[in-house]
Amino acid sequence: MKRSREANDDLARRVEAITWYHTFDLPGGIVTPGLFDHRKVVHKLPIPASLEGKRCLDAASSDGFFAYEMARRGAAEVVSVDLADASRQDYQRPPKDHAKLTLGTGRATEAFEIVGECLGLDVQRVDLSLYDLDPATLGQFDFVFMGNILLHLSDPSRALRALATVTKPDGRLLSFEAVNLTLSVLRPKTPAGQFWHEDSGQWWTPNMVGHRRILHAGGWDVLDHGGPLFQPFGTHKRRVPRKVPTNGRDLLYWVWTRQVGGSTAWAIARPADV
Repeated sequence: MKRSREANDDLARRVEAITWYHTFDLPGGIVTPGLFDHRKVVHKLPIPASLEGKRCLDAASSDGFFAYEMARRGAAEVVSVDLADASRQDYQRPPKDHAKLTLGTGRATEAFEIVGECLGLDVQRVDLSLYDLDPATLGQFDFVFMGNILLHLSDPSRALRALATVTKPDGRLLSFEAVNLTLSVLRPKTPAGQFWHEDSGQWWTPNMVGHRRILHAGGWDVLDHGGPLFQPFGTHKRRVPRKVPTNGRDLLYWVWTRQVGGSTAWAIARPADV
């Protein structure tokens, strides 16, 4: 059914009114200006081509790109879990300014709802912390996706153990996570990680083997893994800096990371027999 010009203009205004984490193709040729553009990398991840008959979970879903991708692949049911209240996120040291602490509250939910209206895909949204996942309220899932969230958790093992309780014994987890490329090259067999240098909602970035070790410590058996993959940025961020970087970290970001993408790795795991 052809959309009216008025409907497209209204959608464009709604998209422009908020910030976006994910990049989506919406009706009328509208593309959301996401922080990341997973359209360019999703085909490289081992998400089953068909999820027909499967009950699926997108853990810490943000705008819901992967939740809607699983629905698009025919999942019988998709549940998207995320926190609506930004102040409930894990901070190294929470901002004392209440406005900064709550910045972003409701943003991801609004983005998720806009996409759901446009795509017509049935995904259930649940406001819940990963620490509070419980089979008594959510049941259990055949396939679980968790992307770029371990670096935001003060206690990733606790979250992973909770995630295992809502995964069927023969179910699978696909963990798609940011990794430290330098440590992955320098220490390919030794679990290692970088602790973030800011009082932010980011904690540590492991090397590739460290990513798998975190899953193991959280109660999962890793069956397969791959990477590195480079996670492209979307149009939310500029491609070139406004001024010449004055330190090595910023220079590396603009010359390499911003152009190529953030380094990531994936792992397929099943709940361990604990």
